[in-house]
Amino acid sequence: TMIQYQTLTEMLDHRSRGAGAIGYLEGEGAEKTLPLASLRKRALGILHHLQRIGARPGDMLILHVASNEQFIDAYWACLYGGIVPVPVAVGISDEHKQKLLRIARQLGDPLLYTDRKLRDRLAAFADSQGSPETWQALQARTFLVDQLDDISREGTPAQVTTDQTAFIQFSSGSTSEPKGVVLTHGNILANAEGAKQAAGFSEHDTSLSWMPLTHDMGLIGFHLMMMYAGVRQYLMPTDLFVRRALLWMKFASDKKVTITCSPNFGYRHYLRALGDKTLEGVELAAVRLIFNGAEPISVELAEEFLDRMAPYGLRRNAMFPVYGLAEASLAVSFPPPGSDYRYITVDRRSLGVGARAQQVAPDDPNALKLMCEGKPIPYTSVRLVADSGAEVAPDHVGHLLM
Repeated sequence: TMIQYQTLTEMLDHRSRGAGAIGYLEGEGAEKTLPLASLRKRALGILHHLQRIGARPGDMLILHVASNEQFIDAYWACLYGGIVPVPVAVGISDEHKQKLLRIARQLGDPLLYTDRKLRDRLAAFADSQGSPETWQALQARTFLVDQLDDISREGTPAQVTTDQTAFIQFSSGSTSEPKGVVLTHGNILANAEGAKQAAGFSEHDTSLSWMPLTHDMGLIGFHLMMMYAGVRQYLMPTDLFVRRALLWMKFASDKKVTITCSPNFGYRHYLRALGDKTLEGVELAAVRLIFNGAEPISVELAEEFLDRMAPYGLRRNAMFPVYGLAEASLAVSFPPPGSDYRYITVDRRSLGVGARAQQVAPDDPNALKLMCEGKPIPYTSVRLVADSGAEVAPDHVGHLLM
């Protein structure tokens, strides 16, 4: 099969003519459904306001809002206008505000899309840091989502091409200078097609994610890729999962979800919240893939999670350990869907670059279980090389090149 669209906006244009929708699960019994046709209208309505404050194709816009719904509306407004959204997480720590100002300095003269409360916090922080000039430039180009009263007038969509930058994904590196990964429409769509083929995503699937939309697994994996494949998607706020983790599997049950995801820490957080409680009316037989990625994977934790969820119908072969990174758009390797996950047990002392990984018995004092993460998906190629740049032999440790 072929990559279906040239650009992400062409994808939403096409999908908005069907019955697709996004379900925003804001709490128990608090759900909002947004048809993709409405998302497209809202995005063009917001674009009108961005163009009124001077946003032009090629401009960068820091997207800094806490609400999933507000984020997605503004993200698509940017894509339609050829404006490059740069998602930056809303955190409570000063580190997050520091990161935003660093990114703003790196981008040169970006716009900022945020709300009044977050803007005031940033202003106070910039003031206390003695970096007023970065902030003054940013403040002059800030659009507050609170000011959106009327979005009935549509902005003018830009001519967007496949090899144009769609958005910039900043790595979560909090200590170093943040690294921006520039992704084109073509990069993301090729990765979406590869993932669709490798995981068998289709219109018969329903997805659920609590991952932040500022993270590539949340935004690309569980919003863009799902729209690409015509999957019915549900989004749950990250802080709702943090506060009430058990809602994750309750929503999965209620919505007959077939695809969901979590990094390693999420499984641990869920099990901690579960303790020795019993879940009422939770039925997980529909789940066919539960993505496990974005962090080193603990085999023991995956097993514990599956053991605890088995009484609710979650199949062991639903656990889907994957590898990816923003530099590769997102997805690099998947195992075969529906297969039991595999792992190898190696001597942790045999893992130097260029060394042969020694397999050992599980009770060896130096045993380390390493999860197998499948093979490269279509449109992605992987090489393992030694320090010299030469490919390493099978079973040897190397650097990953994509």
